[in-house]
Amino acid sequence: MRVLVVGGTEFISLHLVRALLRDRHDVVVLNRGRQPGRVPAGVKTIVADRKDHAALRRVLAGERVDGLVDITYAPTTGDDVRALLAALGDRVGHAIFVSTGRVHDHALPIPYDEDTPRSLYWGEYAKNKIDGEDAYLGSGRPATVVRPTHVFGPLNTRNNETFFFDRLVRGRPVLVPGNGGWLRQFGHVEDLADAMAAMLGDRRAFGRAYNVSGEEAITQVGFVELIGEVLGRPVTLVSAAKPPFGQNLVYDCHAVYTAAART
Repeated sequence: MRVLVVGGTEFISLHLVRALLRDRHDVVVLNRGRQPGRVPAGVKTIVADRKDHAALRRVLAGERVDGLVDITYAPTTGDDVRALLAALGDRVGHAIFVSTGRVHDHALPIPYDEDTPRSLYWGEYAKNKIDGEDAYLGSGRPATVVRPTHVFGPLNTRNNETFFFDRLVRGRPVLVPGNGGWLRQFGHVEDLADAMAAMLGDRRAFGRAYNVSGEEAITQVGFVELIGEVLGRPVTLVSAAKPPFGQNLVYDCHAVYTAAART
């Protein structure tokens, strides 16, 4: 398959590009061209800002792909999705949109499955992802939505995990939200990339949304204590009522069913 990846140089999208190359797909990436050194050999780069819809029409004119994976992290609206699809016209096959587990209504009991109602609990971020989901699934073409939870692994540019390692290595206390009982559900980035690569072109995935993550959920306290165990360092916890200095604390339970993606 010839596959267009929107993104291709950061964390999840770069792992996906590697997985697609491993599976012998012809890979094209579309991004702003700011990190050309990260693009693997043999991958064509189309340079454009996806939010510049006129530029999209120009650079994608004549491009034909069998698969599309839309994975950009920057605020992508439903209008941006529709502009991308319009620029490709009928020259695209199966599309995968990378959404988030945060579209689920977090006011409802956990765990969430793919049919759990969506909501704007997470504000503008959730709104944009929901609009993107609807744009793809309502486009009349083969499309699949993937909803990861907490993705971790090599090349992560965020300090979601390293923050805690750093605190413990330096013998510093670790802040946790409330009593630390909130749940986190982790999924490895390579597993997510493999799942998306496997879905491409699979008719069973057309028109569906999938939660994609590891099966286990762990409390915030359990997560920090596990890191301490791995490092062989003592853990001192401090309860925090509000998010402090940008630390990525989780203030709601986050757990999903993942069985559908494995069938």
